[in-house]
Amino acid sequence: MLRIGLNPNTNMLPIFLFLPQINPLIEYIKAEPVGHNTLLANGKIDMAPISSFSYGQHWQEYYLLPDLSVSARGRIGSILLFSKVRLVDLHDRTVALTGISATSVNLIKILLYKNYNVIPKYLTMTSDLPDMLSKADAALLIGDSAIHTAASQPDCLIYDLGEEWLKLTGCTMTYAVWAFSKKLIIERQNEVMEVYRSLLKAKEQALNNIEEIINTSIRMLGCSKVFWQEYFGNIYYGFNQEYQNGLQKYYNFCYELGYLSSNPNISFWP
Repeated sequence: MLRIGLNPNTNMLPIFLFLPQINPLIEYIKAEPVGHNTLLANGKIDMAPISSFSYGQHWQEYYLLPDLSVSARGRIGSILLFSKVRLVDLHDRTVALTGISATSVNLIKILLYKNYNVIPKYLTMTSDLPDMLSKADAALLIGDSAIHTAASQPDCLIYDLGEEWLKLTGCTMTYAVWAFSKKLIIERQNEVMEVYRSLLKAKEQALNNIEEIINTSIRMLGCSKVFWQEYFGNIYYGFNQEYQNGLQKYYNFCYELGYLSSNPNISFWP
């Protein structure tokens, strides 16, 4: 049995909604992305959808599963910076970061520096916009928290990090990847392959039944059917060469700016 990270956010429904809840090959471990990053690094789970940045930290120890990611070209809709001022005016001001993401917190640093030559002060806080903006000039939220907060129409500017990344690079951006330790192949290759096939089958079934994904999202968070149609229409759950190139661009920046100690190679199995 493989211990698999279960992400509860709506952006992962097209993987998990149609994955059998009772499976003799799988034990589910529920956590936010940053929790899965730590659990996988510490050997507490075997496979998970982790932050792309976390793969960059452990690329020599991990393999990625092909054709599985959470990516977008431009607008992503659930990785948002809420700001009292324009991005260009954030220099030397304070930006509050969510504690549940690794990819996005480094992405915002890249975007502010590369796009606007802005270096703010950063602090990490619980994902609560009023509290964050009481202590900072801008706040980064991700996932369902970002969607729910944006829907409440807060009195501030809202920037989509996917749109800002496209503006900077012209590239796609991959926020999460499916990873596992290379040691697992030595010990349990057949199980890894069976679980991988189950993940691909669940993804295909979900994308062929997008109405069910949308209706489930409405029950979870509200928002309109039109909102969810656009939201899931913007997300790409594969991982083709174009998206690999976009992620490599992100890694190049992370290495250049010192957020990663080495420049990762993207390595798949099988």
